[in-house]
Amino acid sequence: MQALLLLTVSLSVLFSVLAQTPHPCKAPPYLEGKLVVLFPEGHTTVFEQFAYDAVEQRIRVVASGKESTHNVFVDRLMFFRERFYYDINYHNQSCVKTPFSADFVPIEIPVDAHHKAQFVLGSLSAPAQGLLVNDWVGSVPKMKANYSMSFTEFGCIPITTLYNVEKMGHFLSSFFDIVIGLENPDIFIPPSFCTSAKLEQRKDGKVVDFFTSLL
Repeated sequence: MQALLLLTVSLSVLFSVLAQTPHPCKAPPYLEGKLVVLFPEGHTTVFEQFAYDAVEQRIRVVASGKESTHNVFVDRLMFFRERFYYDINYHNQSCVKTPFSADFVPIEIPVDAHHKAQFVLGSLSAPAQGLLVNDWVGSVPKMKANYSMSFTEFGCIPITTLYNVEKMGHFLSSFFDIVIGLENPDIFIPPSFCTSAKLEQRKDGKVVDFFTSLL
């Protein structure tokens, strides 16, 4: 009887939330987690582990995967306020320091995004068997891209993002194992062998932006 009452109350609360209009939200300022990125036409799949600091505007990404038949690996530490990033190679104890011009873009639902749908991942049959998620759509004119992104209703945690970039194609990212907070804040401290690295322009002479640098 108590279990039935608990289920009834829980479902009543959930349905009352479903009846409300979701609003754009911003993820917690400190996050760690993992994601899988699928690049256009499925030729490249990359597994990434990231640390995110929205207060100091820093991101660390360690990515590995396959591009066609080639293995790829990147360890990138990005400082948006200082406008440069390190590509770190522990194998040969070297760093490449590169400038970029992008402003920091927090993990959030843009204020001009349009709410498309609210749904439950999993089941509504019992408490704790489903995850309430909101799906949002919009565009980024500077990137010439349209997006669809799903965030949790509670906590504003990213689930998936899908970008369709003009002349490039679709980029699908799926997030998992997200932890709120930073278990190791030292992850944003570059290794000692990076201290002597000097700023180097990319070989093509172009300054990369935030989106390009992650890709």
